[in-house]
Amino acid sequence: MDFLATPILAAGGEYGPVIDTGFASWAAWIILFAPLLVAFLVTCVPAIRKHSNVAAGLAIGSVALGLVLTLVVYFIPSFTSPGAVYEMIVPWVTVDGTVAIAFGTRVDALALAMTLVVTGVGLAIFVYALGYMKGDPSMGRFYGKFALFVFSMLGIVLSPNFFQTFIFWELVGASSYLLIGYYWKKHSAGQAAKKAFMTNRVGDFGFLLGILMVWAAVGSLTGVVDASALSAFDFTVIEQAVSKVGFEGLFEGGVVAAALAAALVFCGAMGKSAQFPLHVWLPDAMEGPTPVSALMHAATMVAAGIYMVIRCSFLFEYAAWAPTLMCWLGGITALIAASMAITQSDIKKVLAYSTLSQLGYMTMALGAGAYTAAMFHLTTHAFFKALLFMCAGSVIHGCHHEQDMRKMGGLKALMPSTYKTWMIGTVALTALAPIAGWWSKDEILGATMDTDMVWGSGFMLLIGIVVAAMTAFYMWRATYMTFAGSYRGDHAAHESPKVMTMPLWILAIFSLFIGFVGIPDGTFPFLENSNVFERWLHHWHNPAKTTVMHWSLAIGSTVIAWLGFLAARAIYRTSEGQDPLPQRLGGLWTLWNRLYYIDDLYLWLVNTVQQGIAKGAWFVERWVIIQGVINNVTQSVRVTGDKVRRVQAGRLGGYVTSFVLGAAIVGLLVLLQVGMASASGGK
Repeated sequence: MDFLATPILAAGGEYGPVIDTGFASWAAWIILFAPLLVAFLVTCVPAIRKHSNVAAGLAIGSVALGLVLTLVVYFIPSFTSPGAVYEMIVPWVTVDGTVAIAFGTRVDALALAMTLVVTGVGLAIFVYALGYMKGDPSMGRFYGKFALFVFSMLGIVLSPNFFQTFIFWELVGASSYLLIGYYWKKHSAGQAAKKAFMTNRVGDFGFLLGILMVWAAVGSLTGVVDASALSAFDFTVIEQAVSKVGFEGLFEGGVVAAALAAALVFCGAMGKSAQFPLHVWLPDAMEGPTPVSALMHAATMVAAGIYMVIRCSFLFEYAAWAPTLMCWLGGITALIAASMAITQSDIKKVLAYSTLSQLGYMTMALGAGAYTAAMFHLTTHAFFKALLFMCAGSVIHGCHHEQDMRKMGGLKALMPSTYKTWMIGTVALTALAPIAGWWSKDEILGATMDTDMVWGSGFMLLIGIVVAAMTAFYMWRATYMTFAGSYRGDHAAHESPKVMTMPLWILAIFSLFIGFVGIPDGTFPFLENSNVFERWLHHWHNPAKTTVMHWSLAIGSTVIAWLGFLAARAIYRTSEGQDPLPQRLGGLWTLWNRLYYIDDLYLWLVNTVQQGIAKGAWFVERWVIIQGVINNVTQSVRVTGDKVRRVQAGRLGGYVTSFVLGAAIVGLLVLLQVGMASASGGK
């Protein structure tokens, strides 16, 4: 294979040196394709698929190998510098000698950080699934699809160009379809899989249009960018073009066209990261097995949109109104999702709407230009949200697949390991100091407060604070309903096996300490250069968004979180499964519980409007076009043809009759003509 190494733009817009570590280059390819090999073997070799432990071992081994190689690459001396970047690509497709598309890997600080999240969190979930899926007759098939899911996400993370990104983008959607609908005999699972797939097609269509707009604009800059061995799809070439002519300078339409292109690219993130109004698919995706929910909500599908925007931050930074749109959509998503979570009785649905809300936080940060803050929260969220989903799965497993919190209670004593790790995850999510979520969430609130949006920055900050209070309330509500009081289930509950609880403790430890890698510089006088995370991702750090510790905001948000906890404690400490909130909130509860009627609106649009149009089109096609036009015309042609056919029947008598009849007609016509001529001459 003809490999091509290419220089990458450094933070200042200048070309940096090619860093060829040899091992690091090939490690990226192994990290990417090891899960695909496992998925292929499980799918195509029945002996492996039927022996579930073999399939599980191969899948776990592929992810573990990826994690080990990523850590080795991270600690290679040349990669200890956060500016080290290397691309290794293979020429793939050339069209008419003008459009060149490459396939390869791009290893830089952002890719390494995200790969560590995918493989690290993914490995814990893969091991956990051994216990959760035990006894499932299709466990081998599950691990094959699980490995394909990880391969798809790693393809997005390591992609060097938009074309390859879009291929893996769609493969992530296909993988999620297979896993959400894993229990294919359940009608609700099939419906949820279709809902996720179709909703993402809406966002992906806009994403594709945005990619084509950027590609066409960059490709038209002949002589401005060096596209040798690359193409206008490559992130390197696009960033080079933006650094030379500006993002708006790429488009003949100027500001409007540039903002439209950025907004269309963001449509992809709206779909994958479930932002309003394309958020409706994510809660229903809980129909899949709990390990799928954990992986999807923590490190793969929903993280793909946030990661993509950070990767392409150079497209959004100066895209007029597009960042403001992103910020508002993120704020709306965070607020409505948090309110929806308050009304849920399904423990997984609470966490699903929580993920929506936290993704809204990340999108707010992206709109405010705080890309490293968004990535920091994505990283911390991956650990504690995977932990919470796995704790929920442990509860479901211990309660004989019961998901209704009203039928739980008293699990603090019955499931001690699950309870303790759930508490750590809850404290991290509700952002109580000084655990993970406190550092990353407050960094987003600080960035939102300091943003120079065209309008609405103060309102965005208010939304962020309100959502923090609501987050604390619904998580402590779920905690009291699940673990406090007496057990209300129909079957005796029990603690999960160690193969499930050990990954919980590992993620719990990371949830406790992962936030300390992003302590803002200058927070503590005895700590210099404490923001390790921001320095590692300095290329994506907006200099205008210098991270500082806003003590008033941090203390205020902590007080807000404690108020949410105290409110939940006062209402649910002795509720014993009875929820007094519906009566207290009245119509507001109904609005939140019915999900603001957004799903009802979409169902009406599909079942009434779309189906009505389809039925009208069917009527016109069936009775007007087919029956009225096509069938009548063909019937007329058939009847006419049948009559004409009789002239050539091959019977002598028929020919004689026709000859005599024709001669008589001709003779009659001649006589009429003669008669008319005589009459005319007589006059």
